[in-house]
Amino acid sequence: MKKYIIISFILLATITLKAQEGTSIFINYLPSIPMGGTADFSNNISPRGVDFEVERFLNEDLSVGFNIAWNLFREKIPEETFFHNDLTITAVQFRYTNIVPLQVNVKKYFSGESDYIPYAGFGLGTSYNESRNDVGVFTLTEDKWLFNIAPEIGMLYDMNYKAWLSVKLKYNYGFKSGEFPSQSFLSLGLGIGLK
Repeated sequence: MKKYIIISFILLATITLKAQEGTSIFINYLPSIPMGGTADFSNNISPRGVDFEVERFLNEDLSVGFNIAWNLFREKIPEETFFHNDLTITAVQFRYTNIVPLQVNVKKYFSGESDYIPYAGFGLGTSYNESRNDVGVFTLTEDKWLFNIAPEIGMLYDMNYKAWLSVKLKYNYGFKSGEFPSQSFLSLGLGIGLK
């Protein structure tokens, strides 16, 4: 039920914001490379990632917005022995890392006479991080909300008067909290936006 409320809220916010002049909505496919603590747990490049972004242009060169994303990293570890609390376990492991960043973004655009518009941006917010290890019939799970930053560079292509094509390179870094390690990954975003 909770996920339907969240989806309904996002759809309502999207419809409301889209009705305003100077607002753009983007959806991007985000294949990602794990780094740091994320790579220590699940080290495979992930084709599973998506983000949704709403931007409000303050002028033609500057925007502020909100971004929510989801990235899933997965790795199969062949049978090996590892330790968990006071247990010694020997088994095949299936490791999953889910990261859901929620950020406020600021972007500076370098527009000219071209249809290609490069930009640099910075996101600040939080991320929900879940590390799950499936070992046989058992599941070991840890989760934590982390303070998150996300610098990015990218380019928009003006396809016509109502749509953008978007390409971006974004680095997400969630700071360590207690025993939960820092989480980081690099994403290449490909998407489309509506003006």
